[in-house]
Amino acid sequence: MNNKRRSQRMENAALLLGVIGAATFCLVYPALICGSLAIVFALLSRGGERTLTSRAKIALILGAIALGIVLAMIIYTFAIAELYYGGVENMARQVYGTLGIDFDTLMNSLGQ
Repeated sequence: MNNKRRSQRMENAALLLGVIGAATFCLVYPALICGSLAIVFALLSRGGERTLTSRAKIALILGAIALGIVLAMIIYTFAIAELYYGGVENMARQVYGTLGIDFDTLMNSLGQ
């Protein structure tokens, strides 16, 4: 099989981003960005071939795990906000009230 079209640099970048995404799953934005880029780079590393190398497969799996965990956390947060507080705004009011910050004053100062 001719591997001249495959990109080893893309594989390495995908693997690195997949590891970072999976390791930082508790930080929503880095995991979301790194997981997404790991999937894209792993798929681009094929170079027009039909199969992925084992390194690209691992990167693809790690990126998918990072994205899956982050999306599950986001869905869980909105579900809890709806179930226990009646919505995200009411949850924010509760949290800011606990911190001693008036939610309405804060929103007015932000121009909303």
